[in-house]
Amino acid sequence: MSNNIKFYFLGNCGSTPTKNRNLSSLAINYDGKNYLLDCPENVQQQLMKKKISITKIKGIFITHFHGDHFFGLFGLLSTMKMNQKEDELHIFIAKNYAKKLREILKLTIYDLPFKLSIIEVDSNLSFCFADLEVSAIKLNHSIDAYGFVFKIKDKIGRFDKKKALSLGVPEGPLFSRLQENKNVFVDNKKIKPEQVIDKRYKKKGFKFAYVLDTAPLKKIPKKLEDLDVLVCESTFLEKHKENAKKFMHLTTKQATELAKQIRPKTFFITHISSRYKEIKDVEKEAKKYFKKTQIPKEEVYCFECFI
Repeated sequence: MSNNIKFYFLGNCGSTPTKNRNLSSLAINYDGKNYLLDCPENVQQQLMKKKISITKIKGIFITHFHGDHFFGLFGLLSTMKMNQKEDELHIFIAKNYAKKLREILKLTIYDLPFKLSIIEVDSNLSFCFADLEVSAIKLNHSIDAYGFVFKIKDKIGRFDKKKALSLGVPEGPLFSRLQENKNVFVDNKKIKPEQVIDKRYKKKGFKFAYVLDTAPLKKIPKKLEDLDVLVCESTFLEKHKENAKKFMHLTTKQATELAKQIRPKTFFITHISSRYKEIKDVEKEAKKYFKKTQIPKEEVYCFECFI
C-alpha cells in the first residue's frame, strides 16, 4: 500500500464551465483504487489528462441531482463498458433520487459488463472500501444534498506476527481480526489484541471532507471535526451575497467562516461561479478572511495516509 493519498482536482467552476475552467469534481487515488466525487460533463477528458484509470474507479459520489454534478455520469459509464471494466462500481446518490437515476440509466446505458450498485445516501450512511470509511452529512441546499466525509482507519499499532504464531494464532482471518482490535479464540483460549500489537506504533488515519453545494449550515456536524483536508464550495464573492442566499450557496466569507470553525489542516475552495473571470480575485478575498485558503491548481496534491 502506498503511504500517500492523492487528490486530483478536475475543475472548480459552479453551474456552467468557462473556456478555461471545468466544472467542479475531484478524483482521489488511494491504495491503488480511484474514487470520483461528483461527475459533471467533460469529466472523462479531465481524468485522461491526469492519467487516472477510468476502469479502476471503485466509487462515484454524487452530492446532489443538479446537472453540473452528474451529467457526465452516463458517458463515463459507457466508456467503462467499452473498456471492459470488470469489478463492481458503487454510485452514491441522495435517497430520494436513486430511483430517478435508475430510470435515466435505463434510457442511456445497458448491458454493463460489471456490477453496478447504487447506494442511497442519508446522514446515517456508513460504508467501507477496505480501510477507507465513508459517511455523509446533510447539506443546506435547494434539493436534497449531502457532503461526504472520508476516513482511513487508524492503525492501532504494529502487529507482531511471531508473537501471534507463538500464541497459537494461525495466519489468516484471525490475524485480520486482531489487527481490527478484536479478540479471537484459539482452542477456547482468548487472545487479545494488546497481546500481539505494540501500541507505541499507533497512527492516526487521514480524514477529509467534500462539501458541495450548500448554504450556511445551521449546526456544524461532529463528523467535520478533526479534518486533515476540507474541500468546500465558495460560489460567490461577498458582494454577491444576495445571489448566494437566493441560490443557497456560500460566499467566500461564509466558506472561510466554516473553515475557521472546523480548523482543517488544509482548506481548498471550489465551485466558483463562472461569472468570475479572474480567480485571483476570489483567492484574494478568501485569504483576507482566512489566510490558509487555497484554490487548487492543476497539480497532484499528496497527503500522508497516516499521521
